[in-house]
Amino acid sequence: MVIVQFSTVVGRRDEALEVLRPVIEQIQAEEGCLLYALHEGDEGDFTFIQKWASKSDADRHGQSSPVQPILAEKLGPLVQGPPVITELQPIPVSSKGTL
Repeated sequence: MVIVQFSTVVGRRDEALEVLRPVIEQIQAEEGCLLYALHEGDEGDFTFIQKWASKSDADRHGQSSPVQPILAEKLGPLVQGPPVITELQPIPVSSKGTL
């Protein structure tokens, strides 16, 4: 699982969502994408929760997804600082213990 967290520049939340909505659909269609969900904490504080079929699928998305240039160009100016990216490995405890 990959968690990506970022905050938008104050007052630019809605613009960021306009950029993200069509891009999310493209990402969800990428090979190996099992889950790609956007969540919001405080207004403009976003978290992506991603689950990929394999580490190589996640790596391919991060390195060569066709949406990466779009995100850099259109979302970059709307975001405060670089995103925080965390890769997590599941520890299965029970049938309800992993995403």
